[in-house]
Amino acid sequence: MLNQSRARSIDLDNPFAPLTGLCELVLVRHGEQQLSKELSAGETVDPPLSELGERQVRAVAQRLATKQVDAVYSSPLRRALRTGTEIADQHGLVPVVRDELTEYEPWQRFPADQSPFEVLPHDEISQIFREHIRTRRYEAFPYAEDPIEFRARVLGQIAAIVDDHLGERVVVTCHGGVINAVLADALGSGFDMPVRVHHTSLSVLRGADTRRAVQSVNDFSHVLPFQTHVGAMNL
Repeated sequence: MLNQSRARSIDLDNPFAPLTGLCELVLVRHGEQQLSKELSAGETVDPPLSELGERQVRAVAQRLATKQVDAVYSSPLRRALRTGTEIADQHGLVPVVRDELTEYEPWQRFPADQSPFEVLPHDEISQIFREHIRTRRYEAFPYAEDPIEFRARVLGQIAAIVDDHLGERVVVTCHGGVINAVLADALGSGFDMPVRVHHTSLSVLRGADTRRAVQSVNDFSHVLPFQTHVGAMNL
């Protein structure tokens, strides 16, 4: 926003400080999506929400309903946009869609009409995911998009949102990889996935110019009244 004085660094770390000169980002992972091993690589890019995912979305929207929310941004993918629309409706807003918030694609260079889980040997698939979990880096995925380019597009969009919304609280509905790119940058982490963020969890940061301060990470307490486990395909 215009005419905002420069925020003090101490106020980025202080959750009780006013938002003058800074932007508060509420990063929300989408609700659980419908996934199965039978889906082709292309079909895994944009699946709809599952029944549980819809329930998670309603819960997070209700949780944020009493907060001041000045804008909602969303990935264009269905699971994220559905999440963003439910939250935005509580505040009389419409999500602003940004392609740069699209999720990282681990199978981007795999044949789009084939399922990696049905084509590749089981041992190879297992090794890929074991290595990813061990290293928390995307290099484990041999068919993936460039992780450096991915982080650059995400951080560029987040920087633009911060600059355009000084003095405001903005909800961003997106994906685990996108949220981790922002957290890794803010925390100076060398990991691509420092945290396994849960579906519809909240991670809150404050930002001003190039400065970022993490307030909270992976808060999913709103789903605890009804969710008791996570499906194997939805970690």
